[in-house]
Amino acid sequence: MEITITAKGIEKLPEHTEEEIKKKIGKLEKYFDNIQQANVVINKVRGVFELEVTIFASQKIIRGVGKGSLIDEALDNVVEKLETQVKKLRDRLKGEKRIPKEELFGSIEEEESEFPKITKVKTFPVKPMSIEEAVLQIELLGHDFFIFRDEETNEINVLYRRKDGNYGLIKPQ
Repeated sequence: MEITITAKGIEKLPEHTEEEIKKKIGKLEKYFDNIQQANVVINKVRGVFELEVTIFASQKIIRGVGKGSLIDEALDNVVEKLETQVKKLRDRLKGEKRIPKEELFGSIEEEESEFPKITKVKTFPVKPMSIEEAVLQIELLGHDFFIFRDEETNEINVLYRRKDGNYGLIKPQ
């Protein structure tokens, strides 16, 4: 597994800290051996360390965030979260190999499932508008995301509110 470490708000990350991060993230391979890459971003804001880890495995992306007053504390926090997610992914993929997809989807309709259900379907017109108009709409509606058609490219885009209060934009490729 290739592990990339990026530090923001920190002048120089000690070498032993990098080794510790690689060691603990590398241990996730014992749960799931299809992990190709892991990206670790370390932020230090107001004396609090935040580790964002993104793992690319079996065409899936697993992401976890850990916070702590020390890097080791934040690392332990995020590794614990990632272990849970990697185990779930491993079990889900093993389950798909044992049960044909037709049976899996048929059983979801018949039995109570651990997967979330779609309980409501909404339809609405997707109007062409600028990004500024979409930001205004998301503010007026008070939603966390807004789907619109970009008036310049005529493509469907998704505008979403980030945890830091800013906005993100998802564009099709």
